[in-house]
Amino acid sequence: MLDKADIANHTMDGTIAAVGSKATYTGAGMTVGGWLLSSEFAVLMGIVIGVAGFFVNWFYRHRQDEREHAEHEARMRAYEDGTRDKDDYVVPMRRK
Repeated sequence: MLDKADIANHTMDGTIAAVGSKATYTGAGMTVGGWLLSSEFAVLMGIVIGVAGFFVNWFYRHRQDEREHAEHEARMRAYEDGTRDKDDYVVPMRRK
């Protein structure tokens, strides 16, 4: 079962990944807007923000995938060992 600290970590990672995704879109929008306005600074800042948002999003999604994989492996071992009933199912957290 998840305790309060685990739930807080899941929530924080999901929030940061969502912010990273929004930063990627913001950077892409700034790049296009800067290109339309012929502003080199806006284009460069858009690219930097977009790339930074991409890497933040990738990092936290990668952590989430590792956690989900470890949870799946533990659940499968419990099923194979017979220590867990099919009715004892933990609902996984939704992806955003």
